[in-house]
Amino acid sequence: MNTLLEVKDLNVSFQGNENETVTAVSGLSFFIREKEILALVGETGCGKSVVAHAVVRLLPSESRVMGTIKFGGKNLLELSEKEMSGLRGKEISIIFQNPSLALNPVYSIEHQLAEPLRIHGQKMKKKVKKTEGKKENNALSKVVKALESMGFSNPHECMRYYPSWCSGGMNQRFLIAASNMLDPVLLIADEPSKGLDRSRVAELENELKGLKERSGTSMLLISHDLSFVRRLADRIAVMYAGEIVELAEPKQFFEKPFHPYALGLLKSLPENGFIPIPGSSPSLSSLPEGCRFHPRCSFKEKRCMQEHPELKESKGRAVRCFLWA
Repeated sequence: MNTLLEVKDLNVSFQGNENETVTAVSGLSFFIREKEILALVGETGCGKSVVAHAVVRLLPSESRVMGTIKFGGKNLLELSEKEMSGLRGKEISIIFQNPSLALNPVYSIEHQLAEPLRIHGQKMKKKVKKTEGKKENNALSKVVKALESMGFSNPHECMRYYPSWCSGGMNQRFLIAASNMLDPVLLIADEPSKGLDRSRVAELENELKGLKERSGTSMLLISHDLSFVRRLADRIAVMYAGEIVELAEPKQFFEKPFHPYALGLLKSLPENGFIPIPGSSPSLSSLPEGCRFHPRCSFKEKRCMQEHPELKESKGRAVRCFLWA
């Protein structure tokens, strides 16, 4: 399959307090093929969401982004804001992690779900007649269909709601519906199952699988839920302290993880004994010398504390570890 998104040597930093530099993402490279789901997993603060926001160019102005992000042969970091706006919501869409911040409290759900249709109105003109009534009816039917696909049995009533009237789980489903209004080629899903109960997670899983099968949508899936990831992802990239430490297919990752951090993640699952990884992640403004995981690693050797390992191919997967590479 052809490569849809290619990220090479991505570095993202922010200016912290007292002029300290916080390096959120370091030398990160990966690609996503057409019709493929790549999952980014790792602890909170490892840089997963920063990667997502870098791809869609929604990082704050004080951030410094270096590297290349190629989509459809174009480097997104070199596009003007007007060109980038033409891609967001249409070719590339994102499901934000926090629905209470992503949804505008002063607009109805109908208004916000129809917004991608208004922004990219040219696409609508090709499908409907030029009368405003026809446009509105077409947009309305799309909103209704999107809400029904998210499990809402009363879409016409839900359209009149405002975010403050709804639970976090409902708002999360509204965000997912909005992100799929124009059948994007690439969907970035940042913790899409957060706040959903088990039945809604199952519905979401079916919807994301359906998107891939019906529309050929590729996805960058960011999630803490490893069981959710296991059922959806074609490949899994494990992030730690701003960099990828392992990249493997789900079967490889879950049956025999190579990197000690990946092993620790799996051991921390309830079904594997709920054994937490000792210690805590390092501050991104003061990263340790050598391997960034060595302060928490029970397998470390002297070399691990002095040299920083590269991400290398090993037995059909990529691993950043001297002991397993």
